[in-house]
Amino acid sequence: MSESNVVVVKVGKIEKHTNADSLGVTKIFDYPVIVRLGEFVEGDKAVYGPVDSVVPVTDPRWAFLSGHARIKAKRLRGIFSMGLLTAADPAWEAGQDVHEQLNIVKYEPPEPFQMGGDNEKDPGFLPVYTDVEGLRRFPDVLRPGEDVCVTEKIHGANGRAVWHEDRLWVGSHTGIKREDSTNLWWKAAGKYNLAAALQACPGVAIYFEVYGQVQDLKYGVNQSEVCRIALFDALRIVDRTYLSVDAFQALACSLGLPLVPLLYRGPWDADQCAVLAEGKSLVSGSDNVREGFVVRPAIERFDERCGRVLLKRHGEGYLTRKEKP
Repeated sequence: MSESNVVVVKVGKIEKHTNADSLGVTKIFDYPVIVRLGEFVEGDKAVYGPVDSVVPVTDPRWAFLSGHARIKAKRLRGIFSMGLLTAADPAWEAGQDVHEQLNIVKYEPPEPFQMGGDNEKDPGFLPVYTDVEGLRRFPDVLRPGEDVCVTEKIHGANGRAVWHEDRLWVGSHTGIKREDSTNLWWKAAGKYNLAAALQACPGVAIYFEVYGQVQDLKYGVNQSEVCRIALFDALRIVDRTYLSVDAFQALACSLGLPLVPLLYRGPWDADQCAVLAEGKSLVSGSDNVREGFVVRPAIERFDERCGRVLLKRHGEGYLTRKEKP
């Protein structure tokens, strides 16, 4: 079940909002959700619309959004809320994905035209990066005490590259990019001389974030520098196997390429690690808020609930950064 699925849920305990007499707060999975008191009671079936769902504005059930079709995380009178609840059809079952019945789609940010460049035919051997599911949706997948690596999630543009068939291949998250020094991904590849670096490990794909003059968080990168990269994973394309944490860090060190900042390495404790999503970015030279973190076990494994165990948690400060004080 993906974090973006629009699912039927059973409403849990509803606590009174500390700053609003007519509002309450409940937990859906591990997401705090604010509701109107009296609209639901514990045990009711409801539909959970997660953050970044785009709802049809013509549907009267979403009229209170006043024409804003995209669901966002918000602070309402000082209390943080992620997602919305609406009534479920009595015939629907808990756990059922009903996005088609409600005409709800996931928001997909457009690839900026000035950064995109032209795509070339996808050769098929440089896979799109693993879907990173939400830790709040799957809070019990990581085992208490399990050795984990927690790294900062950077707000930029996903990139990938590999040396194969005697050339460098470079891609964004969604497309393989035709070589062009003016597009963002090839600009980054040239700046870090990825062709020379990756010739030393042919067939090993690297995944990285391109950041700087890319999104609204600039990480201290000025317009003349344009962008930087930070590696966050690597994969052997021959068997499509991701490297372990230690093997990946050793690879990046041998290539002389920068990594995303390490926030924590050690035994997993959900409560203690939750705070790592908040605060200032640890990217050198940055003065902006941290987007959040990505956590993975030191030893690769899979779970039937979420696939590859690789989970993200966005910070409240990041999700509400554009709210007016």
